[in-house]
Amino acid sequence: MPARTTDVRSPLKPVEFLVLAVLFDEPRHGYGIVQQIAERTGGRVQLRPGDVYRVIYRLAQRGLLEESGRQAGDSGDQRRTYYAITGPGKELARAEAEMLSEVSAALLSRPAGQGG
Repeated sequence: MPARTTDVRSPLKPVEFLVLAVLFDEPRHGYGIVQQIAERTGGRVQLRPGDVYRVIYRLAQRGLLEESGRQAGDSGDQRRTYYAITGPGKELARAEAEMLSEVSAALLSRPAGQGG
């Protein structure tokens, strides 16, 4: 993993938010992240493995996630690397979720077709 530059001030890209969201409760390997994002979005977001690893790299650069090591009970590929969200990553993911929730609530409280 690259050297960290913890930066939690700048906003997350949607795909970065999704990656942190699926790592919030437990570490996962790259393919597991891809699967969970597809599941949680009802198949509307389908990442390619190469794309998810670019996102993982960016988030690690910002100190928002880190390699977690192989998980007990994983009978899969021995080369599988797991990733875990860091404390700053949890803080930023939660703040982003709160902001998105507020924006969504305001939008959904307006009738369709109502102008600004």
